[in-house]
This record gives sequence, C-alpha cells and structure tokens, in this order.
Amino acid sequence: MAYSLLPALLLQILIVGYTPGPANIYSLAMSLRHGRRQSLVMWLGLFTGFSMAVTVMAVLTHLMGVAFGEYVGLLKYIGAAYILYLAWNIWHRRGQKEEDDRDCRFWNGMMVQLTNAKMLLFDLTVFSTFVLPYSNRLADLLEVGSWLVIAGPGANLVWLLAGSFLRHFFTRYGRQVDMVSAIALVLCAFYIIL
Repeated sequence: MAYSLLPALLLQILIVGYTPGPANIYSLAMSLRHGRRQSLVMWLGLFTGFSMAVTVMAVLTHLMGVAFGEYVGLLKYIGAAYILYLAWNIWHRRGQKEEDDRDCRFWNGMMVQLTNAKMLLFDLTVFSTFVLPYSNRLADLLEVGSWLVIAGPGANLVWLLAGSFLRHFFTRYGRQVDMVSAIALVLCAFYIIL
C-alpha cells in the first residue's frame, strides 16, 4: 500500500464502517436487549468472524487477484437470509423482557460477520483499491486487513456501547426500538440483495 493513501483509507473506514449495517444494528439491538456484559460475548464472536473473513479475503485476493469477486456475490444471499432471520427474531419478540440469551451469543456474532456482505465487499474494495495497484504481497494485504479492524469490530463496539448507555432509556420503549431494529435489518438485507 502506498502510505500516501492512508488518510483516504481511514476516511473510507470511518464512512463505511460506522454507518448502519447488519453487524452495527445487531450490536445495538443486542446491547439494548441484553446489556453490555452479555453483548460483549457476542461482540467477541463479531470480532472473530470479522478476523476470519478479512484474513480469508486477503488470502483469496493474494491468490487469485480480483477475479474471485463473482463468488463474493453468492455470499450476499446467504447473508441477507441470515439478517432476515435475525430481524424476524427481533420482531417476533419485540418489547418482551427476556431471560433467554440465545440471540446474543458468540456463535451468533461470528455468523453475522461471516455472512455480512457489506463487510466482505468492503474488504474486497479496500484490497483492490488500496493494495493491489501497488502490491500483491500477502503481507501487505494482511497489514491493510489489520487496519480494517477499526471498521468492523471497532464500529460494532461503538454501537454496542451506545446501546448499553441508552439501555435504560430504551427499556421504556422496548417495543418501538425492537420494531425499528427489525425494520432496519430488513432494509439492510434488501439493500445487500439489490
């Protein structure tokens, strides 16, 4: 990567990573529903899934260049289906106090990231824009991939913490918050497919 492009990369990370997307909305919804402590377990899953996905994308980019981009498109349908499943669960249980934490586990967070087409396409875009024109070395791709942690798990953590700070306020309006979260996830799923 040409280090003169670092400010552009960081700007892209801030714009794409911190805007609403499936993992950010899910982080917010889980912290509102389950609080910070339980949601941090789910966030570790988000972090693990993101790390796995960005590493695989870096290796694939290194091995095959940008030619594998057509296969990433298939993941958007899997991701959209999983996001719709999450939206259905949030909608179905809207406003209910839950003892059950099945939707806020490590595995759920990991699956959200592994099927997050926004994140996978973002990784591919970053690698093809900021690395491939200058280098095809795996070390360079992995170095830029480590910067992407700011965009993925970093943004998810910000949304999670925002939810935990706002939790007491939103518990009064749990039904409405769950409805808006579910609708936002459905919109993310449709945006991914289109």
